[in-house]
Amino acid sequence: PATLDQTTELLVFLIEEEKLAHDVYTALYEEYGSKVFGNILESESTHQGKVMGLLDTFNIEDPRNSEIGVFNDPDLQALYDQLIEKGMLSEQDAYEVGVMIEEKDIADITFQLAGASDPDVIEVLEKLRSGSENHLRAFNRQL
Repeated sequence: PATLDQTTELLVFLIEEEKLAHDVYTALYEEYGSKVFGNILESESTHQGKVMGLLDTFNIEDPRNSEIGVFNDPDLQALYDQLIEKGMLSEQDAYEVGVMIEEKDIADITFQLAGASDPDVIEVLEKLRSGSENHLRAFNRQL
């Protein structure tokens, strides 16, 4: 079973990764006005809320910066900058960025599920993965 430290690490990363999707989609929605980004944005807020519930349960401080595009995790910060750069090239690139984000989320969550032992954490991870699979289909339909 996962230790409390591992669970804390997982949840802190997870909420920042959900924020990354939300922040990238916010920027791309503002740039292109595409409905698919608008719809998925709302869903990403819901996802962050689900993870926030877990942070509260485990008494973990919310690591998110309130500023869009600002992350504590240096890897997520670098990824954000790279995705925004690509997404601003064209609407086609923006949809490809959506695919990249959702594929990364699915891979990360699948990996996290393999080590998770808390039933509440597992339930949220499965819901997030299912949401990401839906988002991936939506972006692929745009390509």
